[in-house]
Amino acid sequence: MIESRLLKSALLVVSACALRPQRLQTPQREPSATQWANAAPQTLEVVAKQCLKTACACMAAANIIALPSAALATPASDGRALVEETVDLLERYYFDGAARRRPEWLAARDTFGAAAEKNPAGAVRIRGEALKALGADKYTRLLDPAGYAAVARFDILGVGLILSPGADGRAKVVSPPLPGSSAAKSGAVKQGDIVDTLNGVKTAGLSSFELLEVIDKSEDKKVATFGVVSDGDAAPRPLALKRDIPDIADPIGRTLYDGDNRLGYVRLREFNARSGERLAEALADLERQGATRYVLDLRGNPGGAFQSAITAASLFLNEGTPVVTVVERVDAQNADRERKETFKAKPPSTLAFSRNQAHDVELWLDGGSASASEIFSGALRDNCAAVVAGDRSYGKGKIQAVFGLADSSGLVVTVAQYLTPAGTAIQGVGIAPDVKIPGPSVPFGPLPLPSAAAFDRDFATVASTCAKPKVTN
Repeated sequence: MIESRLLKSALLVVSACALRPQRLQTPQREPSATQWANAAPQTLEVVAKQCLKTACACMAAANIIALPSAALATPASDGRALVEETVDLLERYYFDGAARRRPEWLAARDTFGAAAEKNPAGAVRIRGEALKALGADKYTRLLDPAGYAAVARFDILGVGLILSPGADGRAKVVSPPLPGSSAAKSGAVKQGDIVDTLNGVKTAGLSSFELLEVIDKSEDKKVATFGVVSDGDAAPRPLALKRDIPDIADPIGRTLYDGDNRLGYVRLREFNARSGERLAEALADLERQGATRYVLDLRGNPGGAFQSAITAASLFLNEGTPVVTVVERVDAQNADRERKETFKAKPPSTLAFSRNQAHDVELWLDGGSASASEIFSGALRDNCAAVVAGDRSYGKGKIQAVFGLADSSGLVVTVAQYLTPAGTAIQGVGIAPDVKIPGPSVPFGPLPLPSAAAFDRDFATVASTCAKPKVTN
């Protein structure tokens, strides 16, 4: 993970595929503009080279979404087409409606398109100048082909296809298959094709999250089957593609158990496709050792995949509990129309805890905790499921989408923002801690774990004043 159901069409990498700040060698509140320009979402498993080591169907605020690219009838060598494709995507999906009404936005398509038509060899440079002239936010940026190819790390479907609801409600292949993916290697599916079924389930009316759930519930985790309809096909043709999610790092950095205080410690470095599963395993192991109190260390965790944050939060929340609300534009024509959609906890595939035993949780945050980390933390804190300790988090509450472009490059666009379950916008503000913790932040190592008495005191104090948000259907 915007025209009607845009965010439902994207592969959220919140980081949302949102750009997340790189891990900093020393604690910082706000990376410089240069750092942001050169940084990429490691945890988000998205974007390029070092930045791309992290990150949707995507969404961001620490979230990135892999969203549709506009289909071009003209070849990539057409200079004007390169510029117009980028400007058209921004006009259609960029979240800030007021910005889109500025004179520079209204003139950019013709001005820079004409310049690129006169100088096709300089079209890529001119396209970059057009983006700069629009004055979009710091998260909106172009990716070179290598950077866009790195989005495959956050391909939760694992086959290299980016799907979005088509005109008839069925899933549509909205970008060229990701380079090197099983879809690209097969040569049997292309941009513009309709996916009528996924693993035997009709795609009509399904959001990207629901498509991911179809994959998650499949008994065969290594292969996904599609019913593909291309132009001229009288009926869907079957296509089986191998799922491959390459080089996904173990998001668990460290676990410790303090038997005297029955306290378990988990260092969660990022939110990627393995985060829910690995966190559940780590917590279950600590529970077997006797833990009833848990510290989840998210200091320096820059975020990752939007869907992974929801999956991880679902380990601690009852089914149907609100996790995050996404605010998106309703359609491309009306810049001011917005729609809110709340994403709720779903039953985890693996239970982290025994349901008949109480488990108290403390989250450690600092200025490097961003995006998906803030989605996860906001969900637990607002639902009275955790105490937040440490320092104020980074404050990335915007969601980005990654669009494939005709010349194999990519475009990251801010398409939405998110709110915590209590309706709080954290962009530029962050999540304030309930309690402070002494000592240095990452990367200087874990702090001394709290005693059982201190942990219980902090948790009881916060629990006594916490009010859960109302759950609506």
